[in-house]
Amino acid sequence: MKYDLNRDFLLKLLSQIGPSGNEKAPSEVWQEEARKFARVYTDTHGNTYGEVGEGKPTLMLAGHVDEIGLMVRYIDENGFVYIAPVGGWDPQVLVGQRVRFLTKDGEVLKGVVGRKPIHILRPEEREKAVKIEEVFVDFGLEKEELLKKIDVGAYGVLDWDGEFLNGVRLVSRALDDRIGAFVVLEALRLYASDVKDTRMVAVATVQEEIGLRGAKTSAFNVNPDVAIAVDVTVATDYPGVPKNQIGDVRLGKGPVLAVGPNLNPVVVETLKEVARDEGIDVQLEAISRGTPTDANVIQLSREGIPTALISIPCRYLHSPSEMVDMRDVEAAVKLIAAFARRISGKGKEDFIPW
Repeated sequence: MKYDLNRDFLLKLLSQIGPSGNEKAPSEVWQEEARKFARVYTDTHGNTYGEVGEGKPTLMLAGHVDEIGLMVRYIDENGFVYIAPVGGWDPQVLVGQRVRFLTKDGEVLKGVVGRKPIHILRPEEREKAVKIEEVFVDFGLEKEELLKKIDVGAYGVLDWDGEFLNGVRLVSRALDDRIGAFVVLEALRLYASDVKDTRMVAVATVQEEIGLRGAKTSAFNVNPDVAIAVDVTVATDYPGVPKNQIGDVRLGKGPVLAVGPNLNPVVVETLKEVARDEGIDVQLEAISRGTPTDANVIQLSREGIPTALISIPCRYLHSPSEMVDMRDVEAAVKLIAAFARRISGKGKEDFIPW
């Protein structure tokens, strides 16, 4: 079957401002695309659903659409803005970055993150890691003018969008986890071209970066027989990342199947079988605890949901230049669509592990 990833949709999705708690813009882009081939609805938490098929089992796919971001905490008398982190930041990444914030009327206001220059840092200051409370945002406006545009609580992100380096390597902010939200919708699109009995519900979940919150509410809502969360995972194919502690995960070698107590062994083994039958290369990652992904709370929803985690290898996580390989992305889409067809007609009882 002929299939091409919708790269224009992906780049548009990545360009939206959508930190945890304000995912409106990326969610609307996701909805617009989903309506071309699926039934679309939302909930009061902000999760967005795309649905295809009416039989069984119900397969839920979850990819979180939120990203790490920034929030205005305090504006001083000169118009300099001090910020609070939304999600897990390395403050070293912020220094000198350009940012864009959402204004009161929904427009974008650009600024730059400042701190003292190296010329006037004391020797002991140069050796210390930067703390987020030591940096500020300069919008180039006096306080009176600035307050007409933003106020305490305004959301912002780094001013970076997606760019293909060589056709297959994509760099961008927000690949964690817009790439997962993209994969679940592309898998739904591919499945929609040849629907079997499986009812597939793809969810662009919210607030993952602050506690897996949208996955918890959407899993309760959908009440699926089986679920797959799609996220990124730490690639270990670049300098300084210890393979002996994390595993051997490489860009371009296929999506990653997680193995561990958070993942249902029947679902994982079925995904392995599908990958072999479809000629899809996959990598394995051992996670000996609850995963730090939507899979964690989906597994524990209601009486328990058989859950798997498919990850896209990613370099430079939580930076403005996260990197993935589009071959891994395409393989993940094809694997999920093939899995949906393989489990057609099954029920939750078919995934009982022992």
